[in-house]
This record gives sequence, C-alpha cells and structure tokens, in this order.
Amino acid sequence: MTKQVLTSEEVDAILKISQENNVDLGKLSTNFDNPASVRKYTYALGDINDTVRTESEKNLSALLRKRVIVKTKSANFAPVSSCISATGDNSTLVLFRMLPSEQFGIFLVDMPFIDQAINLLFGGGVMRGETKKTPGKVGLLISEKITEIALTAFTQACAEYGEVKFDLIKTTSTSNPNLNLGLTPDEQVYFIVFSVFFDEVETTLTFMIAEQFLFEFIPHKNPGKKHRDKDFWREAIKTQVADSIVSINVTLPDINLKVKDFLELKPGDVIPISEPTLVYVCLNSLKLFRAMAGQANSKMVIKILNQI
Repeated sequence: MTKQVLTSEEVDAILKISQENNVDLGKLSTNFDNPASVRKYTYALGDINDTVRTESEKNLSALLRKRVIVKTKSANFAPVSSCISATGDNSTLVLFRMLPSEQFGIFLVDMPFIDQAINLLFGGGVMRGETKKTPGKVGLLISEKITEIALTAFTQACAEYGEVKFDLIKTTSTSNPNLNLGLTPDEQVYFIVFSVFFDEVETTLTFMIAEQFLFEFIPHKNPGKKHRDKDFWREAIKTQVADSIVSINVTLPDINLKVKDFLELKPGDVIPISEPTLVYVCLNSLKLFRAMAGQANSKMVIKILNQI
C-alpha cells in the first residue's frame, strides 16, 4: 500500500507560509475588472514588491545615515483617483515615465517623511511632533531623490523580465490645484504603500505603476507549465523522505527462564530460543507491520504479512 508523505494541499500550504510577507498578493485579482488577465502577471508582483522594499530600505539608510525600516503596508489595484484621494494633500507627487514602454507612474512622499529626511541630512535627529504642510524647494528635491532610489530598486526587481529605464517628468505638491497627473483619473494602477519607520515614528511612501505596463512588460505565465517553486519543493520533500535511512527492529519470541537458571548465567552461555515465526517490524518501538520469519538463500529474512 502506497501512502503519500504530504498531500498536494499540505505542500502548497507550507509554500504559502514560507512566501508570506504581510500582504497576500494572490488575492489582488479579486479587485480588478478582468481577473483572467491579471493572473497572467500577478505571480511576479510578490518578488518585485519585496526587492523594491529591501533595496529601498538599504539605500535610504545609507543616504540618511540612519537605520530605517521599510515594511509593506498594503498592495492593490485601483483607479488613480482613488489612490490620490487616499493619500490626502499633505504629500509631494513625482510623476515619472517608464521607458521604453512610455507608460507613466507616480511616487508620493508624505510630509512626515520629508521632515525626517531634512533633519537627518542636515545633522539633526529624529523629529517628533507636528510636521509642515507644504514641502518647499528642499522638500521637492528630496522627494525626487527618494523617487530615484525607489525606481532604481524597481528596475533591479524587473531585471529578469527586461530592461526598464525611467525619466522624472515633474515634482509638485498634491495640494496643487492645477495638478496634472499624466494619467487619467480612471486609469488602473498597481499601488504599493510602504511604511517607513524612523525609530518609532512612522511615515509613508506610495508607489503607483500603470497597470498597462505590467500587462505588457511581464511575460504571461504559461498555464500549461507548472509552477516551478511548487513542483521543485514538492519533489524535493518526497525525495528526501524516500531516501532517508531508518532502523528496523524485529521483536523475537519471548523466552521463559527459571530464576535459578537466570542467576547462574555467565559469559558464553547460550540461551535456546524457539524458531521465530510471527514477528513485528517496529520503528522506534512502534509496531508498524506483522511479518513471518524464515530463511532464504542461507539468510534469515522476514516476510511482511500486513500493516498494523
């Protein structure tokens, strides 16, 4: 009787736990009008998200000479208008273009982040309390630099799919009444909200990428090809278990001795036993199989009768 060590569902659950990073990107397609098309590229978003986060964290810490922590707060698909309204008017907005696709994206830096960055760059420490409402010229320059750091991380994340270049178009405040986004309000974007921590102070960076860019740039996943990670780990687990070496113990028949005979035993004495017939195959003292003892080609062997 053959029994799988792990079912497909169990292996998939293990893989899901190992790849989990606060945001369930597998559920993104439920928030889009065309789930079938979204599934063709959302498989890559988890890796892209993680690379942007880790590279940005490293480079921001180097720039500001202060250890900062970057975490993914949320990731989703939504219209541009919803993303902008959710951030409020206390941020700077950097519009950029991705080449060669000519698709646009937006990077938002909130004022708490700008204030912390200015303080640290000019030799101060982490500031606590209220922040300014408008960025000023220095704030706009810092926002462009932060955007360049995030976009450089994004190009690294996309390297396996092709070359991506970016061009900054303009930087302004979200409170600007003449705000021209370069994207229509109803245009779908994939947006990631990062929480950036300066000690216990939390600030926010928001990254928006035109959905059309993802659709055109990331190769469609071949439905006829199995997911490499799942197949690789499933086979690795089965192979490791199948090739493992375990000790097998055979329980011989019980022996009855008189106490007088037992006390008179000395080295070299032979204790006669009856020919073993029914035996049990055990693993760590746990009986697994019932077997019959015998002999084949001058070797003592056992024949498995049934599983216990």
